[in-house]
Amino acid sequence: MALTDDSVRVKRRRTSIIDNQINDSLHSRTIRSPRTEALALNPVTLPEDVLEPWDGEQRTVSNSWFLSGIAAGKFGKSDPLFTPDDKYLFLGLKTAVHIYSVASSRLFRVLTLKPCESVIGYKFSPLNADHLYVFSSTGSVSKWEWFSGQQISYRSASRPTICIDLCSNPSGIDALFSVHERGDSKKEIVLQHPSHEELRTTSLLTTNAQITHLRAAYQGRMLVAFGGQNLLLGSQKHTKDSASVCYTWSELTLPTSITSADIRYQTASQRTETLGSGERATTGKVDLALGESGGSIMIYNDILNSLQNEIGNGKGLTPRRLHWHRSSVNVVRWSKDGNYVISGGNESVMVIWQLDTGRKQFLPHLSSPIYNIALSTMGDYYAVILADNSIIVLSARELQPFATITGLQLCPLSTKPHNWASTKKLSSVGSIAAALHPKHPDQLLLAVPACHQITADGHTVANACSLQTYDIRSNTHISRQALARTNITTLKVSPDGSYITAPDVSHLSLSRDGKWMATVDNWTPYARDVQALIPRDAHGDHISTDYQETFLKFWRWNNLSTIWELVTRVDNPHFLSKGPTRVLDLAARPCAYEFATVGADAVLRFWCPIVRQRSGLKTEGAEKLSESWKCRTAIDLKSYLDMDQSARLGAAYMDYSQDGSVLAVCLTSSLLADSGFTMLVDAQNCSVRYSRVGLYAGDPCGSAFLGSQLLITSTRSLYIWDTVNDSVRILSSSDVSENIQPCSSRLLAVSIETKTFAIVAQVQQKDPVSKKRRRIEPRIQVYDIETLSLLAESMLDSFPVALLPDRHSGDFIIVDAEVKVQRYSCLSLVPHPTHMALPDNQIENFSLASVFGQQTEGDLDSGQQLATASDGLNSQPQLASVFGDIPPYVLPPANLLFRDVVQALAG
Repeated sequence: MALTDDSVRVKRRRTSIIDNQINDSLHSRTIRSPRTEALALNPVTLPEDVLEPWDGEQRTVSNSWFLSGIAAGKFGKSDPLFTPDDKYLFLGLKTAVHIYSVASSRLFRVLTLKPCESVIGYKFSPLNADHLYVFSSTGSVSKWEWFSGQQISYRSASRPTICIDLCSNPSGIDALFSVHERGDSKKEIVLQHPSHEELRTTSLLTTNAQITHLRAAYQGRMLVAFGGQNLLLGSQKHTKDSASVCYTWSELTLPTSITSADIRYQTASQRTETLGSGERATTGKVDLALGESGGSIMIYNDILNSLQNEIGNGKGLTPRRLHWHRSSVNVVRWSKDGNYVISGGNESVMVIWQLDTGRKQFLPHLSSPIYNIALSTMGDYYAVILADNSIIVLSARELQPFATITGLQLCPLSTKPHNWASTKKLSSVGSIAAALHPKHPDQLLLAVPACHQITADGHTVANACSLQTYDIRSNTHISRQALARTNITTLKVSPDGSYITAPDVSHLSLSRDGKWMATVDNWTPYARDVQALIPRDAHGDHISTDYQETFLKFWRWNNLSTIWELVTRVDNPHFLSKGPTRVLDLAARPCAYEFATVGADAVLRFWCPIVRQRSGLKTEGAEKLSESWKCRTAIDLKSYLDMDQSARLGAAYMDYSQDGSVLAVCLTSSLLADSGFTMLVDAQNCSVRYSRVGLYAGDPCGSAFLGSQLLITSTRSLYIWDTVNDSVRILSSSDVSENIQPCSSRLLAVSIETKTFAIVAQVQQKDPVSKKRRRIEPRIQVYDIETLSLLAESMLDSFPVALLPDRHSGDFIIVDAEVKVQRYSCLSLVPHPTHMALPDNQIENFSLASVFGQQTEGDLDSGQQLATASDGLNSQPQLASVFGDIPPYVLPPANLLFRDVVQALAG
């Protein structure tokens, strides 16, 4: 029989009755949640939910170091779940299930799985809605009393599990249907009853089809499994032996790949009410909605009877097609009454299809493409999971947002480059611009995309052009604002099919008191757009970088409006004769309002604030002074490097000393004959006092001061330079020299309080028997700065993109590519007192300023002079600061103005 576009090929299969078998590898035991002391990042949970130190694979020299408190995380592909009263929403992450209050959008409870287990699904117990089953990728099943956070039971297993669904069978017992992967690459659908003391496993079907999803309906009498182009339908047959289970399966091969599916079952009584009193239905009805990769939605009404009729008359099974999406349909859902179908794709538009009339209703202009949609139990709310790691709860009637849950919105792990030159630093590809707030160490500031665009081939186009502030202790989103130019357009695709991209924030740094912030954003056009402007003999490596846009921006924190205000924008702060160049690094001076930048033009620039005079306007009081930023001085480093005027630097890293008197600069370029070039710059006089060649080998990956020791990490090893005694120590370790990838980028962080430093690198694990390389894994190592002894070492389950020191606790904060935030803590190390706890106008006598024979009065005067320009930030806000000098038509709403007026009057 020839297949048309809307036809399917049907192959019927009847399985034999298979007796129930007991799986001895599974066992059940009751586990009580441990009550540990508070070291977790999430204080909203009860003591039962406090996370234990991560007990995964780690080689720890000191038992006091451990990974704890996983915050944030990427919302998984599991379907969101509402409670029967629609008051709480369950969201699955990789290793935990988060419970949010719908009314407040706040995190209520965290249910954490064991290490090395991933969440693949979670369902309420059909017999008791207070109990929640959580299923892992290893086949284990844990049962929780979700309101209290107590784990009731746990059944371990070691079978790779793909998907699971749960329902109640006709006998009132919980029935668990799951798809397992066998050793011969076949898939097996099995039935289990988790409520039984002795877990019994029944094999229902073994197939070669690549099943990825499973749905159960009508008390387990109907099963729908799909994956790729295969669709399997199973219906339970009545047998004389009640202890045995038999299913009749129908296998359909579709002409396209299935990306989403949903089923709706109507019993015979429901069908009679729908059809009317004149007609009477004798059997149930299964309606199936399939979303495919081409953008179509296929509706199969009463698919079981349609299959029987198709086999009887020899005609192909033809569905009803709905087509609006331009690319794959990520999710399709039936409404509660079956009159509507809700779908979502990569267009950031939710579509509601009215099946009777064929009309469509749209909810456009969502922040990102739609990944998943879930309906509440009552049908009053829709939970929409977006690609930017956020969830919107919509009212079903007005389609108005009722609640918003925002997670950490990092750039996706795998992105397709849209141009020829990356805007990231060459030697640290994969790192992000992030920092901890100096005054509020629980607040994580990082650059995130404004939206996530997905191309037709599945790649994600996302540039970090927004600033997100996230509280890693309460695990909540605080604020978000734009740092660079954003593209607020309906269609973000140009006429030639290329995606419109936003600038990318590559650097971010804050002053010590958190009042000033400096950012660097870059934008590079497509190479084909500037082909007409490029000479034929131009070098291909710098075709797009010659026409890039680079902006250095200075922001001031406004306590009244609680946002960062843009004070100064510097266009192309570093440039050559051919055009602008990239900013390679950005550093903030600890004891003064000053930033330093170094660019690919080999020029070091120092930026400081000044008082801006407004011509014709009279200023009353210091609090009314308007500030701006300018370049205080610039140092051309080409003379020290013996470089040509048109040559470019490949990478550069900077860091200030503890007291801010010395700036260390590490440079590298492919044109330099000598590698490992490092110089010490007098930060007050802006002069190079000392330089050294061959200090390190390989390309630099980062630098940091720890007392008088300058740490430089490269692609080969880590080097410690004693700037006082001019001696160099190399971190010699067999793991560092052999297992770490030679070309891998390393992250470096120092803890001034505990006198330790941490490095993160990609490690190649070797098999001691076969001597073959295994997969690359990230590893974090903590060393003591005095003895260079290894204090702790742990393997990480995901590649980190940021490593930040917590200057208040002495811990290290790890942000990985899976959008998780972990804290590497130590119980035995007590933070040492440092100058960070002293007032701003005091500097210790043992600072690096004594190396150059300087006095500290100059820095104090400079710091006091710069602080005078910002005295208005600490003054009591007045009514004039509430309204400002802006036109009335751009003022905020009246309720916000009233709040600001009350705060200004109350002081």
